[in-house]
Amino acid sequence: MHVIRWSVVLLFLTGALMWLAAVTGFEPASWQYSLRMAGGIYFLLALAASGVMSIPSVHRKASSSTVPREDWAFIFIVCTISLFGISLWFD
Repeated sequence: MHVIRWSVVLLFLTGALMWLAAVTGFEPASWQYSLRMAGGIYFLLALAASGVMSIPSVHRKASSSTVPREDWAFIFIVCTISLFGISLWFD
């Protein structure tokens, strides 16, 4: 359940940052392009998170956070797929 919650939070945060950029005068080429760029950034974060978790010394350490470290790559992938889906929906 925490995976869905964090994915939704990151999607709303991305949308809020894009809205803030539009309000301050930054005009992106298109909303679809901006959503795809944000999706690409989340994909790079997913690659980095999964790469870090493949290091044995990092993987063995116990974590006391509410979201296990292994789930962050999946959260970023869900955000990537959602943002690309939204960009295609409004195309």
